[in-house]
Amino acid sequence: MKSIFKTLSFSLFLALALVSCKDEASIQNYFVAHQDLPEFLTLDLSPKMLDISEVELSKEQKEIYKSFDKINILAYKAKNISEENYTQELEKVKTIFKNEKYSELMEFSDNGIKFRINTIGDEDTIDEFLVLASSRELGFAVVRVLGDNMQPEKLYQLISQMKNADVDESQLQKLMNYFDE
Repeated sequence: MKSIFKTLSFSLFLALALVSCKDEASIQNYFVAHQDLPEFLTLDLSPKMLDISEVELSKEQKEIYKSFDKINILAYKAKNISEENYTQELEKVKTIFKNEKYSELMEFSDNGIKFRINTIGDEDTIDEFLVLASSRELGFAVVRVLGDNMQPEKLYQLISQMKNADVDESQLQKLMNYFDE
């Protein structure tokens, strides 16, 4: 009886270990694996960086603003990096973006920069926006916008209204300086 119990316990432990070690490609895992590497820049931004006290927002717009929790940015500069390394890292990210848990919202190019926007959530309430911006000349950046029940159709309306907000540009300046170096 003890032998069966030991075998059953060992089998259960082994099964749990295999399931918990499943190598599921996700943007979160990619961020964690690359955030401390010297060729990457990581920024964490909060909506609190925006002073909306001077901006007149409707009750609905305030709700949309409150639905954003934070923004994570992971950037990889192409300058002084081999074409092969750049391509490998970009392909890793593109593969993650193809994961079935991410729904593609749109893909477009602007001024030589390719953008891909994916979401997690359903059509009406999104919990995560994922943006991949890439350019061989500059590099690429992955942006995670985390929130709760974000509504994409109202996002543009909010952004245009917040043009008058006071923004703490010190964090954003780090990103601009990173690509200029």
